[in-house]
Amino acid sequence: MQWSVISAVNDERVLKSSLLNSPGIESAAEVILQRGYPSAAAAYNAAIQKATTDLLVFVHQDVYLPEGWIDSVKKALEPLSLQDPNWGIVGVWGTLEGKHPVGCLYWTGDLGWEEPFEGAKEVESLDEVVLIFRKSSGLVFDERLPGYHLYGADLCMEAISRGKKCYAISALCIHNTNTERFLPLQFWKCYLFMRRKWKDRLPIDTPCTRITFWCWPIIRWHLVCARDVVLGRRKKLSRVENPGEIYDTLLARGVVPPARVQARASAPATGE
Repeated sequence: MQWSVISAVNDERVLKSSLLNSPGIESAAEVILQRGYPSAAAAYNAAIQKATTDLLVFVHQDVYLPEGWIDSVKKALEPLSLQDPNWGIVGVWGTLEGKHPVGCLYWTGDLGWEEPFEGAKEVESLDEVVLIFRKSSGLVFDERLPGYHLYGADLCMEAISRGKKCYAISALCIHNTNTERFLPLQFWKCYLFMRRKWKDRLPIDTPCTRITFWCWPIIRWHLVCARDVVLGRRKKLSRVENPGEIYDTLLARGVVPPARVQARASAPATGE
């Protein structure tokens, strides 16, 4: 399966320690790194034009893809393509209205996790950490969306508006991220853009917040954060130097089997 890795880059040190340190990208046909763009949408749309494969994997620069990662993706996409040939967007962490997030993702500090699962689960929106779709689908990012937030949710809404479904799959990766006490102002600007653009589709559940007409989630989120900071409950977590060590620890603990072993186990036996 030919695939391209695409990432928007603004920190060379993080890129080198995480994404470019990932054994999982070695089988990619190409790695397209986008630097100097004002928004994720602009960076990714330009990359779509450059890409020479149909399957595109948009991934954060601070993500570590373990060895055999694409085998887990392939294992999920093959039955999905039979079940829903017109699938729109696939990711590793998403949410469905009124339900808990779905996916298989490890954040620095173990902030998000679900046990590995078979196949694909339909979701309303996906986190931007990993987004997968086909160039031939004709989907593109909305360059009116400012900055680098909520473009995954926006793209999912675009896909759904075209009759395409979105799915979360079990393809474990490590998000070697910094966790802040408060979401930045740019995030809420993107929130308000989404609120205007999709006003006829509200509310919209995303992996990190719910977009509503009255913006109550913004108010509540800041009140809760302020309370937790005062009480010392909300701590800032930082990236690690080698996210591969986190994955090795998960393997040693037996939390998740290697993707390579999963792929072998699912392959049909061959004769001598």
